Amino acid sequence: MNPVTLICPQCGAPLPRQAQWRTVVCTYCSAEVTRAAKIVKAASFREAYLRSRATALDGAGGDAVACNGERYRILLPLGHGTSAKVSMAQRLGAMPERVTLKLAHAGSPPGRLRREADILRELQNVSRPGAAYFSQRLPQLAGHGTASANSAIETEALLLRSPVGYWGSLAAVRRNYPAGVDPRHAVWIWRRILEVLGYVHDAGWVHGRLGPEHLLVHPGDHGVLIIGWADARRRDARATPARDLMQAAWAIRGLLHGGEDEPPIGAGLPAPLAVLLKKASEDIAWCARHGAAGIDDALKAAAREAFGAPRFIPFTPTPSPQAKEPYGTR
Repeated sequence: MNPVTLICPQCGAPLPRQAQWRTVVCTYCSAEVTRAAKIVKAASFREAYLRSRATALDGAGGDAVACNGERYRILLPLGHGTSAKVSMAQRLGAMPERVTLKLAHAGSPPGRLRREADILRELQNVSRPGAAYFSQRLPQLAGHGTASANSAIETEALLLRSPVGYWGSLAAVRRNYPAGVDPRHAVWIWRRILEVLGYVHDAGWVHGRLGPEHLLVHPGDHGVLIIGWADARRRDARATPARDLMQAAWAIRGLLHGGEDEPPIGAGLPAPLAVLLKKASEDIAWCARHGAAGIDDALKAAAREAFGAPRFIPFTPTPSPQAKEPYGTR
């Protein structure tokens, strides 16, 4: 270790150890001393930030939405839910940030987005083993408030941090694969869903409306993000994990079948997976007994029996020409 002596360059007096990382005032000659070659004072930084922000806001144009003292430019519409319009937006100013912006419809129940914000805040504050990992598989709240655009009409808004790398929902994947996806991809997607549901259920929550449109897929990392938590509830006699587990299984059935009709279990699906999928999607008592962890164990065993040792298979959410054939014919 090399000893360091901190002295004032003006009078030679000793300086406190804080001089190693911040500006200090010499107690003898009152000189301001810093080790950095160049320093920006907080007041000057704030003035520059406010100037750059004002310049950006002046040029925002007519597609900007104001919320919580910030303005956001709409970049891309993502869809319409039952109660809100969802868009990708970017915060304007010196420190831009991309967000998912949900704007409540005119006739939607008041306070619905506030409830979703409260639920997401509680889920992100859960202190359990694995919280650092699973918090990345749940929406991250960026803000909630009242939003307004050019008109004087204000609407409730929910701001979520834009999830990096997530391509879109399983509903979109299903539309892109009308003949169904390869069952090996269905296995890892189902497992990722079960992992998140197990964490949420153990924390005392159930999703309640788990459809393909609420499951975002990350093709590169083979991850799944569960969204749409406005109807989530605390676990009780009516809100049970088994319902979530059945809904997840039905989402996988739809992914394997493709199309928009009620998905059967295809004849080409390997028998171990077909048996498990039928139980998980149709037997609520079986789901209640096994829970997310039990179904995941059964899925691992069925996948190994059907496909052998697990291995990473690249996934693309858009089909190749060969994907137009039913998986049972390949």
